[in-house]
Amino acid sequence: MNNFNFNPFNPYQRYDMQQPQAIQNMTIQPQASCYFVKSPNDLNGINVMPNTFYLGINTDSNEIYVRKMNNDGLVDIKTYTLQSEKKEKTDFQAIFDRLDGIEKKLNELPQRTLTLKGKDNERTTRTNNE
Repeated sequence: MNNFNFNPFNPYQRYDMQQPQAIQNMTIQPQASCYFVKSPNDLNGINVMPNTFYLGINTDSNEIYVRKMNNDGLVDIKTYTLQSEKKEKTDFQAIFDRLDGIEKKLNELPQRTLTLKGKDNERTTRTNNE
């Protein structure tokens, strides 16, 4: 049969339909390329490919620059700063440390006897520890 002159109204003409093929899903793994740089501008000379991260490591300022292509095709650079190992104190811990310092200063003061003046005071002397 000749499929080149297809006539849909001709009942004797038959054409072979292709079987639908299954679509195979492919997953693309992101890739990374690392560079040692001095500033984020050093990454501007690199041609950016989709699904690829370009990492710029600055050891002088403890920063990492990540350059990648967004889903809309624009290229952006994000900056991440490494934190120091020193833990920051919470507000309550800072208050407790100040109170401990004040308490130590008060305990270092010499012990003195104070006299309270007044008509109705039964107790006329006291020390700092009372």
